[in-house]
Amino acid sequence: SEVRALAQRSAEAAKEIKKLITASSGQVEQGVSLVRRTGQTLASIVEKVTEIDALVSEISASAREQAEGLDQVNIAVNEMDKVVQQNAAMVEQSTAATHSLRAETLQVSSLIAHFRTGGEASPAPAPTLEPARARAATRTPLAPPARAPVPAASPVHAMTRRLATAVGARGDDGWEEF
Repeated sequence: SEVRALAQRSAEAAKEIKKLITASSGQVEQGVSLVRRTGQTLASIVEKVTEIDALVSEISASAREQAEGLDQVNIAVNEMDKVVQQNAAMVEQSTAATHSLRAETLQVSSLIAHFRTGGEASPAPAPTLEPARARAATRTPLAPPARAPVPAASPVHAMTRRLATAVGARGDDGWEEF
């Protein structure tokens, strides 16, 4: 009877061990399945990370190109600013030369007004700083003066030399274009 009880307990233990082995086998299969899915998910993650890395590299390259483009634009703007400043300085110089020439022209006109030409009875009025249109409307036509050589030291000759120098008679006006 003891041997039978022992055999019966052994049989029950064997059945329990079989159930445990079957359950363990099922759990191992589930674990293997989970490991496979985890491997596939990790492979997908690695693929996406690689794609993100490529996109970040493209963004970085684009940012570098934009920075280089902005540097070139900055250089061009600085060069344009230099040219504009040079042109503004030349305009100021031209304005100063124009005012100087106008004063000298008035002076020469005043000197010429003392001469009588073509039988006029009274000398021409002294020039004023009125606008050019008003002067043109009030002038009376004069007979052309007799041609006489102009001495090299005359005010007209000096004014002509200054005018030629001021307007760049050499052909180089000094203006830059951009």
